[in-house]
Amino acid sequence: MNHDLDWWRYRLRLKGVQDSGPNARSARRVLEGILIRARGGYGCLHPWPELGDEPLSHQWDALHGRRPSTRLVRRALECCRLDGEARREGRFLFENLRVPESHATFLPGLVGKREGAGEGNGGAGAGTAELFRQWRREGFTIVKLKGNRGWQPLLETMEAAMEAGLRVRLDFNAVLTALEFQEFAGAAAARGLGGIVDFVEDPVPYDPEVWRRLADSTGWRLALDWLPEGAVEADGFTVRVLKPAVEAVSDRNRDRNLDPGVPVVFTSAMDHPVGQLFAAWEAARFEGAQLEAGLLTHRLFEADAFTEMLGSAGPVLRLPGGTGLGFDRLLESLPWLPLVRRGNRRMPGRVLQNPRDPLGGKPLALKEGEIGFPTSGSTGLPSVVVHTDDSLEASANAVNEWLEAGSQDVWLRVLPLFHVGGRQIHTRAELAGSRVVEREGKWEAAAFAECCRTEGVTLASLVPAQVFDLVSAGLRAPGTVRAVVAGGGALEPSLWRKARDLGWPVLPSYGASEAASQVATARISEVAVSDVMPPLELLPGWQARVADVDVNGTGLLELRGPALASARLVFDGTDWRRIPFIQADGGWWRASDRAVVQGRELRFAGRADRVVKVLGELVNPASVESALVESGLDCGGFAVVPVPDGRKENELVLVTEREVPDSVLERYAATAAPFARLSRVVRVDALPRSPLGKVRYGSLPGLIPPSTRG
Repeated sequence: MNHDLDWWRYRLRLKGVQDSGPNARSARRVLEGILIRARGGYGCLHPWPELGDEPLSHQWDALHGRRPSTRLVRRALECCRLDGEARREGRFLFENLRVPESHATFLPGLVGKREGAGEGNGGAGAGTAELFRQWRREGFTIVKLKGNRGWQPLLETMEAAMEAGLRVRLDFNAVLTALEFQEFAGAAAARGLGGIVDFVEDPVPYDPEVWRRLADSTGWRLALDWLPEGAVEADGFTVRVLKPAVEAVSDRNRDRNLDPGVPVVFTSAMDHPVGQLFAAWEAARFEGAQLEAGLLTHRLFEADAFTEMLGSAGPVLRLPGGTGLGFDRLLESLPWLPLVRRGNRRMPGRVLQNPRDPLGGKPLALKEGEIGFPTSGSTGLPSVVVHTDDSLEASANAVNEWLEAGSQDVWLRVLPLFHVGGRQIHTRAELAGSRVVEREGKWEAAAFAECCRTEGVTLASLVPAQVFDLVSAGLRAPGTVRAVVAGGGALEPSLWRKARDLGWPVLPSYGASEAASQVATARISEVAVSDVMPPLELLPGWQARVADVDVNGTGLLELRGPALASARLVFDGTDWRRIPFIQADGGWWRASDRAVVQGRELRFAGRADRVVKVLGELVNPASVESALVESGLDCGGFAVVPVPDGRKENELVLVTEREVPDSVLERYAATAAPFARLSRVVRVDALPRSPLGKVRYGSLPGLIPPSTRG
């Protein structure tokens, strides 16, 4: 595939309050798929793994070219082609065509229990009977009912339909055995319901001989819907159900052994209205014999801007107008994202700047396919880490593999897009077929937790300060959340324990802009069972070693992997220049962190550029901060800052946003070495922070008044 492609993920929520799903093989109440934009047109990709389709993650691999194409992908792209041709010509595809009338579709959840609906699969009550009478007044003559192995309540629903003057179509999704179906047919006949059955769709798994026998014994027409790809049709049925989202109608007529006299029924795949209209267009242009269609599935879902344009009354589908399949303005206004795919047209090089903190001067132009992420080093002068599509994709694939991320996942992004951690959430989602919920702007812990609950969020990335806010507010995690990756700073074990006690499955991680986000992360399985904060392990594709090792085995961390940046833009206060990123032997990059590497496990000892000498001894302020937390000081609102001192070389100053209890200082002083003791405490209104909430240590010395010691 060498055409450009954009995508947008959608969710359809079934109406009603009961727990039943859309059919006998699925209990889902929220159906997900994606719209794609290619060749100037639009298409819908909506698999049903319960009914034999490859899952959405497999469809994504096919779109990316990593797997052979699937029939759903081929049909969605064909829809894009046909729709695009019509849009370029300014032509509405339904001109001079008539869409056939449709049946109504009934799901038990359409009528709440308070309205008198029966329990389980289709039990009828006053609410169901009134709904059927309403449909009859609207002009419907047939209602489709979903059945399963517990078919007794279905008989009551059939009686309600008969009393309202409706015929019924039954769909069992092939969950019955031949004996169970015969028992059901006998029970229906005993109640006088046999005559209202228009046909039965997929009563049992398809076998021509078995189907012929069942049709003879029941007297009902049997309708075939779904066949595995590559299967050959024979006979045994008298109605054929067609889903244009799954198969090409012209190919079926040309290549398959089907009597042209067999009537067909066109239905949507319970997909987005774009896919629904594609099915309607195929039905409208079909020249063979066909029965009432199943093209009104939008009525089963909670309303949105698309479904409202299709209406909700009567058996005739209301068309939206416009060009192609329609929905012109609605489709154009969606927040489309480009598909990250090898061979895809690369985007022009660009730097993702923070609009509130623009870079000085004019950074050098980037090459095609490059993305720059601004950073600031210890000098305070800005620089830009330059990544390629390949390095970003390599990182995203490693994270997806580590987190076992797939099409079932929902990411919540609160990190800004100009930060590599925020941007990479979208890359991971594109590669895995996950959905992304975006919540930018002012950070609010309660709003984050509520969004997790209402959107069914499963994955998120936060910085330690945000984890601290969740814990401070006592907010419990919704049950859907299976991993919250904490990066951008050291996570204290005590904070991890408090978050875990509230149900937040926090995964400590280590990453860097230069490495396209995560390098090492705790395992999800360890978080679930461990009472202590689990260790960090290298993600797939990464190698690590240390240099300048001390007696404890701690040294400067060096990394090698396909997700490393390719270049850096640096600013000297006047001009920008580009320098290669990897300068060490063998493609190793030296980070500014000290660590111990044991196999695939990493243990960190803080930033190398924060280590200072006090009384002739090396002291890491990060270690002092950790010891203060263990002594009882709440993390997140303080920092330990080294300040030059004539006698000690440096003194250690505690800068804090909150009052520090004397008991905490006493506990710390009782165990700290003389060279690691605090000289004084300075209270400030607020610590200087980055947009992600990380403390800007380079700005702290300016907040500390000179020492008054003589």
